[in-house]
Amino acid sequence: MKVSIERAAFARAVRLAAAAADAKSPMPALAMVHLRADKTSVHVAATDLVVGIVGRVKAKVAKADSASVDARAMLERVASMPADEITVERAGSTLTITAGRARFSLPCVDGRDAPKILATDAVHDDFDAAMVRAGFAGALTAVCHDSTRFHLSGVYVDGVHFVATDGHRMLTRKIAAPLSGKGRIVPERGVTQILRILDGVATCGIAWTDHAMFVRVDETTLSIKLTDAQFPPWGQVIPPTGRAVSVDRAELADVIDRARKVAGDSVAVVLSISVEADEIAIATANDDRGDYSDVVPLVAPSWSGKPLRIGVNGRFMSEALAAGSTDTAVIQFPPDVNDPELQPILITMGDQRGVVMPMRIP
Repeated sequence: MKVSIERAAFARAVRLAAAAADAKSPMPALAMVHLRADKTSVHVAATDLVVGIVGRVKAKVAKADSASVDARAMLERVASMPADEITVERAGSTLTITAGRARFSLPCVDGRDAPKILATDAVHDDFDAAMVRAGFAGALTAVCHDSTRFHLSGVYVDGVHFVATDGHRMLTRKIAAPLSGKGRIVPERGVTQILRILDGVATCGIAWTDHAMFVRVDETTLSIKLTDAQFPPWGQVIPPTGRAVSVDRAELADVIDRARKVAGDSVAVVLSISVEADEIAIATANDDRGDYSDVVPLVAPSWSGKPLRIGVNGRFMSEALAAGSTDTAVIQFPPDVNDPELQPILITMGDQRGVVMPMRIP
């Protein structure tokens, strides 16, 4: 193989492919990018057997062939080259990258042994990339990382709704056009790659099969093996009624973030939120770091019933607020019933919603 290729375009293709490779896999082929040159272009591919990506970059091909090389090493070399055009050449078990006087050589293997990547002939429907990206990003942080609960280890896509939950909180995002005709679970690793490939892109093509999702951007196609599991009935988690107040989203997020720093535990800090007639009082305490308290005024005071003091996970509240983009957040606290401090809190910010389960106040 010997090709001359534009460095920037080739580096982008290698960067996307390297992100799909699994550097920790015991199978060397899954930690590699696989190059295949035809008459007019170079195909750059990688897979971890769940996520696969194939990119095509136009090139001047002197000799068509294939090669597989360590993904991270290839990316580092190509990204550091100073020229606009580079030459990539394979001779036996060595891949050489040159640009002017700069020259790198890497060990490689025959690319014909590369693992197969999912492909489809299904029609790719066009979508606004920013809309799709916002849907996945709005739910991603609530994905469960418990390997025994694999049915919660991704973002559930059902029509216009994107949903993720770890059993303690839930994030949902609604988009303008349906992405899928039926419910499908896109694994977290696949969602991460979708966010990466759609960054700064105007439009994308999306196709589905019974077991996979395909995202196409220009000459790059991302394939994702879907999670074969039943997602729980997420609509039942959203509390239908409650006492709602409106607050400045950014201000409330800032106050909660400061409280988390004082509490000293960025993972599971318990905040005591006391809701009064015209403000939300937030307080936390730590034996070693001291105490913290602050208030956030209500934008539209509408509190009714008895005062409420409820504990929440500070990180979950912060991530729910960060997922929204509106100036105002509507916080729906439990209704004035018996044991309201044991019922979930609903946070609504336009098309973004979050449900946070309460925690016991120490």
